[in-house]
Amino acid sequence: MDIKGKHLLMDAFECDEVILNDPSLLRRILVEAALDAEMEVLHCYFHQFMPQGITGILVLATSHLSIHTWPEENYASLDFYTCGDKKIIEIGYALLKQLASKKAVVYSISRGIQYAETPTKNRQHAENTRLLNRGDDSDHISLKQLLSGQHDILFHQKNRIQDIQLIKASDIRMYLDEQLQFSSLDEHAYHEALVHPIFAVSLRPHRILILGGGDGLALREVLKYKELKKIDLVEIDADVVNAAMNVEELKKLNQRSFEDSRVTVHIQDAVDYLSLNSACYDIIIIDFPDPTNEKISALYTKEFYALLHRSLSRSGLVVCQSNSPRDTPIVFWSINKTMKASQFYTLSYHTIIPSFGDWGFHIGSKTPLSAPILSTDVSSTTLPSDFTKLMRFSPHSLSKKQFAVVNSAEHLVLHKIFKKEGLYL
Repeated sequence: MDIKGKHLLMDAFECDEVILNDPSLLRRILVEAALDAEMEVLHCYFHQFMPQGITGILVLATSHLSIHTWPEENYASLDFYTCGDKKIIEIGYALLKQLASKKAVVYSISRGIQYAETPTKNRQHAENTRLLNRGDDSDHISLKQLLSGQHDILFHQKNRIQDIQLIKASDIRMYLDEQLQFSSLDEHAYHEALVHPIFAVSLRPHRILILGGGDGLALREVLKYKELKKIDLVEIDADVVNAAMNVEELKKLNQRSFEDSRVTVHIQDAVDYLSLNSACYDIIIIDFPDPTNEKISALYTKEFYALLHRSLSRSGLVVCQSNSPRDTPIVFWSINKTMKASQFYTLSYHTIIPSFGDWGFHIGSKTPLSAPILSTDVSSTTLPSDFTKLMRFSPHSLSKKQFAVVNSAEHLVLHKIFKKEGLYL
């Protein structure tokens, strides 16, 4: 079985209320979208409620397209499922535009592929293999010890993407597939280092993109800059965002960052988002997991960085978490070399995060940075007053720079180097 279904779930906010209450217009808009997706329309039904609101559905060959509107709230929900070969994400965005939606959350889901023909015992094996591909021995041991002691499970959800565990003991920790993502004891050290150096060198940024970071912690730091006008956050896993928006302990930690009106969340694959993006961002922040397997390694390629380059304004900057310059120095410098192969000028720095050790980052720019990073006006609890101190590397780390390679779609090797450097199974 290989259905290859494509499923879009869209929440459209701030729509035109007149459009949302016009059944004939909505019927035409949805039929055109179905035909654009090269789907056969079998039946249409639209019901208008009194005094307002519409429910409409198109029955398509092996699929469907539906809409429910609340004109008084300027809101509509849409459900678009197809089994064709045509990508429907662009059609979905065109639908939102025709509803005059100013803000939307889009869930893009692949259906009928993963584990579709896997027997139960093999499925368990596949899940076990996936778990072993992420998280090092110390993460597995610390999680096991944590669960054997006194603790509270704040959130636990195992979905088609990963196994999410949010646990409260002496601190609050999130594990994804048994890989530690953060500890509340020192997460500020990571997120402040990820966010503030790039703002220190950026020129009047207004539009920001965060890729990953569904826990809202990087977003918390970004929102300290009051001059920002719009922040888009792209996260592939809706359950991570759900935890960040609804679990009180995590909401307190991220300071309810998702409630800021400048923030729009896109539940979507980052590659899909960037491929269709027409906006120019002043800053792009990449908060992806470590490249422990082939799938994640593909997010650290020359081709991916080319998409980032295209999505930046002329003076725009990108920052990428880049693993440890001490424990995985070849991985660290390979990310730097790959960014340079995508026409970026780079600036590298690192800091100590107790839960992870020495951790590194790279800033990429379209033009050479004219001045060193000194500091930012926004207060931080873990960064030095002079950011140039973060740019000094040990002779050991620098000696590994000569072994760096370019990671590309045709030469996908970063995950292999990661494993060879000894951290992961």
